[in-house]
Amino acid sequence: MRLLLDIGNTRIKWAVQSAQGLSEQQAIAHGGLSTAQLGTQVFAPAGQVSAVWVSNVAGETIAEQVRQAARDCWQIEPVFVTATAQATVNGRVIRNAYLQPQQLGVDRWLALLGAYALSPTTALVVSVGTAMTLDAVTTHAVTGEGQHLGGLIVPGPSLMTSSLLRHTSDIAERASRPDVPDQASGSFFANNTRDCVQMGSLRAACSLIEASYRHLAQFGNVRLLLTGGAAPALQTQLSIASQLVPDLVLRGLAQCSY
Repeated sequence: MRLLLDIGNTRIKWAVQSAQGLSEQQAIAHGGLSTAQLGTQVFAPAGQVSAVWVSNVAGETIAEQVRQAARDCWQIEPVFVTATAQATVNGRVIRNAYLQPQQLGVDRWLALLGAYALSPTTALVVSVGTAMTLDAVTTHAVTGEGQHLGGLIVPGPSLMTSSLLRHTSDIAERASRPDVPDQASGSFFANNTRDCVQMGSLRAACSLIEASYRHLAQFGNVRLLLTGGAAPALQTQLSIASQLVPDLVLRGLAQCSY
């Protein structure tokens, strides 16, 4: 069995991979998490595993904690995955669009592999967290190989909101008032500053997703896959059909073997 870890900017998500497949994804915030807590809350409950494979975009401090926790629990060294020029998913090659493949965020690369494992067709893969990333992948009509077309990175809705409140005075003051009414259900426009900011951030994110989807749809049918902690809230605001896959990065990590 392998313990698979997806360490994002805010949360650490994990599952155990066995011959029966992936266990259900679990997640906790890793801010302030000690190495001992990582061991007792994440590692020890996994049972006896033979390997720990990691996707990490949160920096070296949490990486070193993972190394130490793996040594303490099982005396093994974790494998930290990076993006590669290409990978094979269920017998099909998928190629990275980046000129320097390792510069692509590993979480974005693994989400693409996870999407291709679900279905090797044209897809727009959107991860909604602290940052929001969009990546497009399609299948070559002749070779049948998957081709990453590139992507986009913008602040996630919560970061848009917090950045706006942090760098303004009047808007931040009005948004903090406790006696404002809630936004009317079903209304496109908000009727108070707090909801104007929050809904504006969500709708800005949705607009970028929908524009990217329309661009990709010029080349055929497109699946829209959403992942990340803020994906459920954003999904309710989209005007196009989408599939929520919370463990998409872990699904991609499960495809890796070095």
